[in-house]
Amino acid sequence: MMKKRILFLCTGNSARSQLAEALMRHMAGEHYQVVSAGMKPEGVDPRVYQVLEQHGVCADNLHSISAAELHEQHFDVVITLCDRASNECALFSDSDALIHWDFKDPKSMEGIEGFEEAFEGLQARIALFLMLNGEEQSDVVGPVELFKIMSDPLRLRILMLIEDELALTVGDLTKVLEVSQPKVSRHLALLRDGGVLQDQREGLWIFYRLADQLPVWIRHTLATVRNGNPGLINKEKLKLSQIKDRKKPGFSLKTDTRVSA
Repeated sequence: MMKKRILFLCTGNSARSQLAEALMRHMAGEHYQVVSAGMKPEGVDPRVYQVLEQHGVCADNLHSISAAELHEQHFDVVITLCDRASNECALFSDSDALIHWDFKDPKSMEGIEGFEEAFEGLQARIALFLMLNGEEQSDVVGPVELFKIMSDPLRLRILMLIEDELALTVGDLTKVLEVSQPKVSRHLALLRDGGVLQDQREGLWIFYRLADQLPVWIRHTLATVRNGNPGLINKEKLKLSQIKDRKKPGFSLKTDTRVSA
């Protein structure tokens, strides 16, 4: 399998981009070929090595290079770490993805406190990046399609209920949402045909659940909306708990890969 190439770009290639390069290599293992460069390279700040050593991150082969030396090379992902560098993305216009993470330059601060802060911030960003890009992404639902789906209040509540309960029937949703069965069924069919949900029969009952192959970034978005708006479906959750004849799935939900927001 061919490694994806990732470039961290900054002004001096002396602090932030060096920390990012070492961290990405450490956290991503063999999945990426990682390079960093600067618009005006200044050499690696000694405090970079100090912070990396304290955290047990390998600092081998770090050196400061000019972005101009790399402009004819293709990178799958280019991540800029300061505003000045973000203006130079044209050098790598054929890259598959151009991302901007703005981090304060730690070199202006005394000691290593600023470097520690940059290290922790980069570690969190890289962890999220790897989580959301660690598998083949489905092209069934893109960002525009997903947010169109979620823009409808009824569909949003359906998704939040299923995200919470893992699997629900049309009857469950009809009772707690207080809308007609045909209307609920239409929305469920749209979500299923769009690749967000899948159905599973158990006896006379058909349960709807998040699709097994749903990309991690969509699961993360749904979990974030749910956790960030905890009272969104309070009324529906209470009604759901009061349904005496409610059917619960007997099948195993082995593919539950919800993430914490």
